[in-house]
Amino acid sequence: MHMTRPSHMLDRLRHNVLTETLTDEEFAAIKDDFTEHYFPDGTVILEDETEGSDLFLIAQGRVRITKRGRTGPETLLALLHPGDFFGELELLDGRPRAARVTAADECIVFSISRKSFERLLEQNPRVASRLLLVLSIRLRTVDNQLVRELERVADASRGEIGRQKRIIEAAKVLNSTLDLDKLLSVILETALGLVDGDRGTVYLLDRERDELWSRVLKGEEHIEIRMPKGSGIAGYVAATGDTLNIGDAYYDPRFNPEIDKRSGYRTRSILCMPMKNRDGTIVGVFQLLNKHTGTFTAEDESVLGALSVHAAIALENARLYEQERQKIAMEKDLQAAREVQMMLIPKRLPEIGGYEFAATTIPAREVGGDLYDFTAREGSQLAICLGDVSGKGLAASLLMANVQATLRDQTLSGESAAECVRRSNVLLHENTSVEKFVTLFYAILDPRTATLTYCNAGHERPYHISPGGVMRRLNAGGIVLGITDDFAYEQATVALERGDLVVIFSDGVSEAMNAKGEQLGEEVVEKVAREHMRESAEAVKTALIGAVRAHAAGAAQADDITVVVLRRRP
Repeated sequence: MHMTRPSHMLDRLRHNVLTETLTDEEFAAIKDDFTEHYFPDGTVILEDETEGSDLFLIAQGRVRITKRGRTGPETLLALLHPGDFFGELELLDGRPRAARVTAADECIVFSISRKSFERLLEQNPRVASRLLLVLSIRLRTVDNQLVRELERVADASRGEIGRQKRIIEAAKVLNSTLDLDKLLSVILETALGLVDGDRGTVYLLDRERDELWSRVLKGEEHIEIRMPKGSGIAGYVAATGDTLNIGDAYYDPRFNPEIDKRSGYRTRSILCMPMKNRDGTIVGVFQLLNKHTGTFTAEDESVLGALSVHAAIALENARLYEQERQKIAMEKDLQAAREVQMMLIPKRLPEIGGYEFAATTIPAREVGGDLYDFTAREGSQLAICLGDVSGKGLAASLLMANVQATLRDQTLSGESAAECVRRSNVLLHENTSVEKFVTLFYAILDPRTATLTYCNAGHERPYHISPGGVMRRLNAGGIVLGITDDFAYEQATVALERGDLVVIFSDGVSEAMNAKGEQLGEEVVEKVAREHMRESAEAVKTALIGAVRAHAAGAAQADDITVVVLRRRP
């Protein structure tokens, strides 16, 4: 039966034991010479003693190679898996087929004609060399395979009740721990016990990195090992989902004997199977070695397949437990960080005759990236700042603490507002990555002259409103901090008349959003400030925060909200 050719079937053809020796260009040149066929389980693909003119490469499922003598039952000569091939002898010696080929599962195979195959051998000596290698291996193993078939039949007589009992007992063992390292060991020990294997490895699939990984105990330390999906026997199983039951590892071209040479261990039989969850998704690979009595059987495959779901569930439970444990630890860390951050915020507002102040910051998360500060300077002056670090959360809060310390240090130097900002910018640029920046409004209040000298480094422009209704925006300064180390910041000075109001805010105020994604807008900030300017600084701050809450109407807070209000009393 012919089928359309899915791309993943071409991938399996590409990795066949014959065609894997080709380069990508060589494979692309001959792939159209292959014809795809589908055979249901039990279908006789090739009959014994018939003429043959095609070579077949297995992409999916297994096939049995059998021979019936003049007397006695049909004898199994070979059980071929995906990645193998059959029908080559007839093309080489021109004689009728010497055995029957039957689909052991639902099979998809690719055929290539005699003419195309002969051309392939002539043009690609590596294919011819691989063919000779495989034929040699098959000739060497034919006697062993006869014995293994008898053992397989004997092993298949184990009862279903006994198998289910072992699986139930194994599932209980798998649920005995939630520690991932211990669980990997428990899964491996359980799998080896069920199939009477000597040793092995349980690999997990890392989908993000497209790798298999596991942890092995070396001394008293767990060492992580990784390999690309598709590499080696385990990688092939992870990539294709096929089961590989190899009777003698040294007769399989995919096996790397160098591993045994380095370790001194002798690998004989291998059972490598995908570990699948309840949805049939591959989550890992079992690779078990050296069954103590004979070779691994179909019954072993069935038992391991049943264990697979229980192992996947146990691993998922361990993963969820680890996530919850990390979440709890993170919450504790964030709570500690919040407590530290709150300690950095001024505990008391400044007390300067003729002036009043109000301030608040509301992080969007446990900790935030906004900052405000009041720092006394010589001569009764007061430095006022409000900054907004790019980003949110713990990383932003750590940078905020650094910026605050830098600003306090520069403030105590006695330099001008512009110079304090310039120096802070240089230090920030030298000690942070390029994607981090800070917007900052920095001002120096001099109550003796009733002036406010400020430098605005890319921050939202504060409102300066007089009792007569005159409004100006405080925008003199320069670019945000941290993106360049060479910028000449400017400063400006405004006189503060009696009753004047200055409202400084972060973009979390003006850009606060409701459920429809609509922003509050700076015009609302100005409107609230005008309506309440004859009230106390605390009342202005409260009204502004109230406007933000009313606009959001319960929508999640997207950004840190910070407000500082300065008012000269009438």
